Amino acid sequence: MRHVDNTGLTAPEKWADRAAKELEKLQKDAEDADKELTFREMWREDAIRDQLIALMDKCWYCETKFVRSPYHVDHYRPKSVVVGAVERRGYWWLAYDPTNYRLSCHHCNSGGARYGNQSAGPGKGARFPLLGQRASEGESLDSELPVLLDPVVAEDAELVGFDGQGYARRRPGQSYSDHEVARDLCRVDETIRMLALNSDLLVESRSTLIGRVDGLVQLYLTNGDNAGVALYARNEIDGLTRTTAEWSAAAAAAERLAFLAHDRSGDAAPSHAGTGGAVAAGASGGIEPPAATAAGHDVDLRTLVAALPSEAFSAGGIALTGRGKRGTARASLMADGTIICFRRPLTTPTSAARMATGDDKVDGWTFWSLTVDGTTQTLSVLRDSLIAQDGGSVKDMESQ
Repeated sequence: MRHVDNTGLTAPEKWADRAAKELEKLQKDAEDADKELTFREMWREDAIRDQLIALMDKCWYCETKFVRSPYHVDHYRPKSVVVGAVERRGYWWLAYDPTNYRLSCHHCNSGGARYGNQSAGPGKGARFPLLGQRASEGESLDSELPVLLDPVVAEDAELVGFDGQGYARRRPGQSYSDHEVARDLCRVDETIRMLALNSDLLVESRSTLIGRVDGLVQLYLTNGDNAGVALYARNEIDGLTRTTAEWSAAAAAAERLAFLAHDRSGDAAPSHAGTGGAVAAGASGGIEPPAATAAGHDVDLRTLVAALPSEAFSAGGIALTGRGKRGTARASLMADGTIICFRRPLTTPTSAARMATGDDKVDGWTFWSLTVDGTTQTLSVLRDSLIAQDGGSVKDMESQ
């Protein structure tokens, strides 16, 4: 995910005048709480859509470009209805507000992505979970705490990282917010799950791109005596990592990882006029060093895994099971604290349980059970017992 600066987005005067009239009609209809609202789909018009494409000509969520398939103009805050624990009327007053529009591919907005032979779910659609209270008409949206990452918020875009295999995941260097800890979930994991950002197509494409970037970095680094080759490699890297390029966040992550590995090796990088500054700039915005101690054991499993006996992972992973609407769900808890579900890595029990069950309301800590030393218990019970036995040292670890 790349940050999209939409602060300069303005609707053409004629479009805005028509939108204002449509909003007046909605205002009257919304006074009847039981009336179904209807919308004139003005956001599909070129006057708006072309401006969104000009800001970022790819899906703002997954960074995929589509040559033949049209982009969706997604309402970040759903306009007609919000689905969740209780279905309720959506943010109708934002239906014709261009600042609520996000350019989206079909998979992110409406589903269709897959994990092998398994559907990855319905996409964003009308889902818009919050970590706090929902705003009503006339109230400030600044007080809302959306779970879904927003590409127009720079801090949100910075939360997403990638591993060497092309999987999106939370950047380990980023701390969980107090609200995430209070709700036992991670915004990045939930966004990855809801938008299927680790679907087959995306992981394969990002993995290929990461391999290409790594090869170009090596080509650049090993040609200190060949300015032509080094310049070619540098230009290719710059093209793949520019903000508007397809999956460029993963490319930038791969670039930085390659330069970090080179820096640790102690080898000297090539030095050519016009390239040194570009390398420094390019190496500053990708993947981060390995994470320090986990912050917030109520969200992920790293502190819990650290307290388990190493022999528990002798078979590679510990089997997790849970019972959902689809029947028995299975996953594996790995020694690095990740949960493998549908062969996809997730860092939080709740997102893994929701991926396995298709249930947006399940709590993964009480859903998953595992067997250690002949005792079967839920993750929640195991966590609580470890904290009690540890005499508070887990919390001490979190403060470091």
